[in-house]
Amino acid sequence: MKLESTLSDRAGVLYTAPLMDVILLLIIFFLFGSNLVLKSGVEVALPTSSSSLPSAEDAHIITLIPTDTAEFYFNDERVNLSGVAARLEEAIKRSDQVVILGDEAVDYGVIMEIAKLFLNGGFQVSFATKIEKP
Repeated sequence: MKLESTLSDRAGVLYTAPLMDVILLLIIFFLFGSNLVLKSGVEVALPTSSSSLPSAEDAHIITLIPTDTAEFYFNDERVNLSGVAARLEEAIKRSDQVVILGDEAVDYGVIMEIAKLFLNGGFQVSFATKIEKP
């Protein structure tokens, strides 16, 4: 005996609930998975320049803020020169690129001292600036 279904055939109708789930998951994945902008957790007034920053996907971010102490942020962690010197060997394993976000009010000698520390450690150093407005 052959069993037959009493339901109508809906072969032409696309099941929209699973399709919407997949689309929403893809949107969430691309929104939260993208790393499009280099941002630090500290606001910095960058100097202006007409040149552009080379692409640095996995670069270490050094954020220099005007303070009385010689502290700065290394990948969102507040450190001083002696504290970051101990982490250089571990940091170069992840990436050899460093982007320095230096506030306009930070002393030029401090910026160069930190840049020299990273250059001597084998890193490639770039200085972040904002684009000049014509």
